[in-house]
Amino acid sequence: MYNDPMIQVTNELMYEVLKSIQAQVAVVREDVASIKARLTSLATRVGIVHTDMALVSDRLDRVEGHLARVDTRLNITDA
Repeated sequence: MYNDPMIQVTNELMYEVLKSIQAQVAVVREDVASIKARLTSLATRVGIVHTDMALVSDRLDRVEGHLARVDTRLNITDA
């Protein structure tokens, strides 16, 4: 495979390369775990914001209903 006499693929060389790859994979795994944790946190926060928006919308609907009743009692109409 390799015709260059200066390059010798030994078990030691392969072992060192595999150790390096293992170290890099370990770093990637840590990064992925961190990203998963952050994504879970973001998903939770988005859910909370969604719930808050639904509550605000419900309150706004009730305020609009109250205003409509006030307008009716005062005989206020849109011009």
